[in-house]
Amino acid sequence: MTSLYTFSEKAEKFNLNSPLALTALDSAVAQGWDLLEVCGHCGELELCVVLSLSSLQDYNYFVDVEGLYVLVEESTVVDSKITLLFKYANYIVKEGRKVRFYIKKPYTLGVYYAVCGDGEISWSSYSYPSDESLAYLSEEND
Repeated sequence: MTSLYTFSEKAEKFNLNSPLALTALDSAVAQGWDLLEVCGHCGELELCVVLSLSSLQDYNYFVDVEGLYVLVEESTVVDSKITLLFKYANYIVKEGRKVRFYIKKPYTLGVYYAVCGDGEISWSSYSYPSDESLAYLSEEND
């Protein structure tokens, strides 16, 4: 049977009805995951949104946004988008030649629209979020 997803008001804005995002959600449900990370690109920036999945009833799930992080090359010129990331990131982590900006839940939608313009993104990959990502995005790290 096909799973049905109810998206939070915020999650609805993230273009999660794309084929890859729906495949990711189906895969997460099949594996019993309660969290899912879906990644894609807006121009030269890579964005990953961390989603929570909760069962409403048989084959029906509620999807909400837990946080967002943006990856940029360390050589990226600091422009208005990068300045915005510095302003709203609660953690900034350098990983090799990339810099990861962790954005907390209250700022995810605004940062998403500011970085992606019209908010459209082409999702390209998904996985279970890393422990590191979850720690940086958790409310316990305020």
